[in-house]
Amino acid sequence: MSPWRRRVVLAYMKSSASRSLSIVAVSVSLLIPFGALGESAVQEAPQVLEYKEVVPLSSGQVRDGNVCVNFGPVMTAGDFFDGLQRHETPSGDEFRKNSQVVKNFPEQITVQVQLSISVCDADIYTPAPAPGFLNGIRFRAQWKRGLAMRPVEQFAIQRVAITSEEGDSRMLFLLKIRDKNVPLTDHLIISVISPQGKLLSRMSGRL
Repeated sequence: MSPWRRRVVLAYMKSSASRSLSIVAVSVSLLIPFGALGESAVQEAPQVLEYKEVVPLSSGQVRDGNVCVNFGPVMTAGDFFDGLQRHETPSGDEFRKNSQVVKNFPEQITVQVQLSISVCDADIYTPAPAPGFLNGIRFRAQWKRGLAMRPVEQFAIQRVAITSEEGDSRMLFLLKIRDKNVPLTDHLIISVISPQGKLLSRMSGRL
């Protein structure tokens, strides 16, 4: 074999070997467990939700003809909720405050329910006279765990007079709840009941 042909053959063999090593390297990398490439980089950080002093509940609405009564409830308990954190863990939600685990609601909770009464479907907020059924309106408070619901231990309702502009019908109710050893994972359910005992609306609070 001539020297020139020998050099060509050797160059081809080196090139083939290089390509083979590249293929083997790629194949091996595909066989490496994904976790070995940095599992922590793809794990989602645990979600933490921190509450303020006032915790909103879901809102409610009752329509009476073209008049809408809107319920805006919030939950307070002194400074209990301020700085309370909910941590998502593999075993479920865990609540902490100042690095200490908190398991239960405080024994006293107040739910402030503000009512605004307006014309339904108006382009801008248009106050409307209060419907007659509001004179005998009632509230009910319950705890919900899974599908089971139970009444709160003690429940009192106070209507508070508020100053509003002429023609602007607003109302404020304070719902005072007393109960013991209620887990923070329970839901608070507030129902609006008509004078005839009919369920008009239902609002819920979940931490």
